[in-house]
Amino acid sequence: MQTRQLGRTSVRLTEITLGTWGLAAGSYGPVAPARFEATVQGALDAGVRSFDMSPLWGEDGASERVVGRLTKSLRDECTYITRGGVERTPEGVHSRFDRESLVRDCEASLARLGTERLDLLLWHHPSEATLRGPDFHEAGAQLMRQGKTRAWGVTVSTSLEARLAIAAGAQAICVVYNLLSSDLLDDLLANIVVSGTGVLVRSPLAYGLLAGTFARAQRFAADDHRARRWEAATLSKRVGAVEELRFLVQDSVKSPADAALRWVLSNTLISSCIVGARTPAQASAAAAASVGVPYLPEDALARVPQVLAALGL
Repeated sequence: MQTRQLGRTSVRLTEITLGTWGLAAGSYGPVAPARFEATVQGALDAGVRSFDMSPLWGEDGASERVVGRLTKSLRDECTYITRGGVERTPEGVHSRFDRESLVRDCEASLARLGTERLDLLLWHHPSEATLRGPDFHEAGAQLMRQGKTRAWGVTVSTSLEARLAIAAGAQAICVVYNLLSSDLLDDLLANIVVSGTGVLVRSPLAYGLLAGTFARAQRFAADDHRARRWEAATLSKRVGAVEELRFLVQDSVKSPADAALRWVLSNTLISSCIVGARTPAQASAAAAASVGVPYLPEDALARVPQVLAALGL
């Protein structure tokens, strides 16, 4: 498994990071504990050493507890990424970005993971108002001074949020980036180059769409978040776009999912690609995308924007 440096920090990540939202949070329907554990172990067996977690994913911080237990003997080889700034109460999920709460979040995650330090602590979707204030970056700096995290960053959804986070000193940002949604990162190119901020990519397979297995009339179970994510016409159009991108599957590129992950990893701004594998086989297949340069042939890479432009994407 290839590794990359997280921006200008000392943290290194495997190019593929196992995301645990789909495993722990039931976002695609329930996942049995045995399959959760088997998928984490499958990722480890395939060479993945970076893990993305959150206190909210799973009952009582299950994503952190399971990963911490299964990787304990490999702790010094593994990169722990987790989230802070949100809590679940009987009334629902609430954001809390005051400095004291953020410090408590970190300390609680350390206890669940059974470790003395995190490698990357991401503040989870703070508002623009929060990003204009001092608490979130003061908390990150304090936790680094105390040795409780090696680096801190912010999960963002817009260019403005990303710029505010970078301006405040975030050492990493976590953004959506994939073959069908690349505008945000493209817009941030100058900011990232100048600041040296590390970039984590989430949704590289667009919630499975880029795996190339959806039908145009695809339907999802009621407990699958994708049932509420796309209107039928939007989904049909995007399935058609994936079909037009099948030219990327050639030679050593084995599948549309492999092509989509290699396309992301071809961008040298990216530090790691968070893949929400939900089975050991998916984890192993994702790991196989980390092949080193060239990830995809230059002529194929050059053709992608032309195809997307012709499709109006």
